Amino acid sequence: MRQEKISTLLNALYNDAIKPDSAWETYIKFYKLCLDQDAGTMEYLQGVVNMDQKQRLVLRNRIAEKGFELTPNELNQYIFLLLLAIYDYTTDCHDEYK
Repeated sequence: MRQEKISTLLNALYNDAIKPDSAWETYIKFYKLCLDQDAGTMEYLQGVVNMDQKQRLVLRNRIAEKGFELTPNELNQYIFLLLLAIYDYTTDCHDEYK
């Protein structure tokens, strides 16, 4: 997926979208995690995508304990980027970023 498309999607779906450069860097990092093909990591990442609101609050608190404060909107956007990376990886679009 291209950087411009990610920016367009975030701006269309979310108020106060995260910065395009940050979104792109995050997407690439998530994508590279998928390329590692570590079963435990993939299971965890898929679990994050499927978290309900209560589980996301717990995740936000764990992230905050590490020094990174995220609003619920920001966390949702990062999870959306994760979903995009997993989708792109699983649909065999990953050759472009190796």
